[in-house]
Amino acid sequence: MKRSFICIFTFVLFISIFYVLMHAGSRDVRSAAETVMKAFEMTGAEATASEIYIRGRSENPGFNEEMSLSLLVEIVSGIGSGTGGAVPVFCPIDTDFAIGHEVNYIIDENKKIHMTVLDQKGPETGNTLLISLYDISSEPELQKCYEAVTEVLDKYSIDHEINITVTGFVKGKLDDDETADIFDRAMGSTGASRVEGINDNGLVSISAFSPYISGAVRTGGKRVNLSMAARYSSFEDRTYIWVASPVITTEY
Repeated sequence: MKRSFICIFTFVLFISIFYVLMHAGSRDVRSAAETVMKAFEMTGAEATASEIYIRGRSENPGFNEEMSLSLLVEIVSGIGSGTGGAVPVFCPIDTDFAIGHEVNYIIDENKKIHMTVLDQKGPETGNTLLISLYDISSEPELQKCYEAVTEVLDKYSIDHEINITVTGFVKGKLDDDETADIFDRAMGSTGASRVEGINDNGLVSISAFSPYISGAVRTGGKRVNLSMAARYSSFEDRTYIWVASPVITTEY
């Protein structure tokens, strides 16, 4: 009897450990873009814009306009659009602190990309890259664009950090309970837990942490990788909703 109990206990323990490991491993199956889009969909808001913002660092000293153009072409190609229409616009940058250039390109009627490449003047080598990919469609292809950008940056060995924001609206003015319900649904879809929040002069904003998103920033000593906000516009009679990872960088 004792031996049977030990065997059963060992079997149950093994299954429990296996389940925990499998469950923990499955948490990282979503990208930040996929998680943000899932959370946004749970708000019930209609999308009006999205932005993928990248801050990167390349140690390639020859990151000139030709290389920027190659980077741009590959990103746009990965998104699924050609570069046969609009012409990329280059603007030189030369300040007391840095030299480089900006690139602006209209991908289609909804998407555009802005890139800045800066080489700091001084003993340090390497270039700072700032890339913003905007989409004003009501059905943003966030995951597809995210993959296109990250694959090209990895190919060029560019270390980078990415911030993703989706903006949308619901008609009318939400009361505090309705706003809280929207945020709860969004956080629930990502397994997120609330870290902190504010409710000030019509702006409701919260920061949270989701185990489905790798990486985080620290605020007040706590990890944050998911942010949401809501603000009512009396002029348009809309309540705007923002969902971002790790933080909201657009003006709201």
